[in-house]
Amino acid sequence: MSGSEQERVEAIYDEFAKTYDEHYSAKEFQEEDQELFKIASPWIRGKVLDLGCGTGLSLHYNEIAKEDYLGIDPSAGMLEKLKAKFPDYNTVQATFEQWVKTNDQKFDTVLGLYGAPSYFESTSYQQILDLLAPKGHYFLMFYKPGYFPAHIYTPEDIAAAKARIDYDKINQLFENTFIFTSYLVATNIPSQYLPIGNRA
Repeated sequence: MSGSEQERVEAIYDEFAKTYDEHYSAKEFQEEDQELFKIASPWIRGKVLDLGCGTGLSLHYNEIAKEDYLGIDPSAGMLEKLKAKFPDYNTVQATFEQWVKTNDQKFDTVLGLYGAPSYFESTSYQQILDLLAPKGHYFLMFYKPGYFPAHIYTPEDIAAAKARIDYDKINQLFENTFIFTSYLVATNIPSQYLPIGNRA
């Protein structure tokens, strides 16, 4: 992502953070969250890295010890909301690419929910796998082909973002992929625990 695009995305989410939780409190989004965590929560364990952590959705739906959690997000506005709700949890304001350059930790769970990995450079995908501890699990939600949250982006930003996501590489590099609502999920959760009939 270019510097100017990154700045625009951060500004969009800093502004959206002001009403983000209220927007996603609607029944349809609550039901989507519940279905999502029925799949993911049994595998969220140990040291948890929450990429694009936003306002703390993972913490809302899962009991994660504060010493086991690290949230990464480039939006100061989103992190401010998370810290207001979960003040003792560690976060870093950075893009994935900025943060991973300085990281020397391994994690048992790596999350990237509701489109967060769609903002990563495709050259960074392998680095997500490199963060995993032995027997660790990852759960990454890319925007599915043809979808992008158009209600908060300009057409130019959407075009740039769609061009950045490498779906062939996602399907080749990550163990299992399936469609969940508007997202292409990449995960190493064993396939027998994933939704039947939604395989990508």
